[in-house]
Amino acid sequence: MRDEYVNYSFWLLIIGSWVFGFAYGKWLGGSSGVFADVGQAVSVPPPADLIWWHPLLYFPLTVLAAFILSQLFFGAGSSVFMFARGVGDSAILLNLEAILKNLNVLNINNAQAWNIFFIMLVFTVNLPLCIWASHLGTSRSARMFQRLRGKPLQPESGIISGMLILLGVSLVIGFFGTIALSYAA
Repeated sequence: MRDEYVNYSFWLLIIGSWVFGFAYGKWLGGSSGVFADVGQAVSVPPPADLIWWHPLLYFPLTVLAAFILSQLFFGAGSSVFMFARGVGDSAILLNLEAILKNLNVLNINNAQAWNIFFIMLVFTVNLPLCIWASHLGTSRSARMFQRLRGKPLQPESGIISGMLILLGVSLVIGFFGTIALSYAA
């Protein structure tokens, strides 16, 4: 199979695993159990469970964990851990739904606005960064598998530098998440 098709199949596997995990957590009641516990390794907890400085640690560490854990079992770890991330993200969405259910648009308080902003940071920035890091880890493990099989390979094309960029961006976003939680408290 050509390298482009393998690359696209990795994207499909990772995103599909997250979608199935999210559906399992949201609609099949899987927000507590084994996958929810495993999902804590690669997901950000709801804002009510965090202290104001925790996002500065959680945002980069979830990206790093997604990269490292996706390399387990020559890339099969990415589907397991992204499924678990989807289960964990469903709990955050349930938290957002509870906030929005009690929200009065004409009288929104400061804590609600900052909690919504924090949750949006998790879904719009941290989640795509974790998916990208998982893809980088899966690509790296596939290259390791090919190397172990004795196939000649081209030099790596920016997996480590891409990971450093992801960590830098997630650190900056973690700083914004820290600001959001400090104002929400």
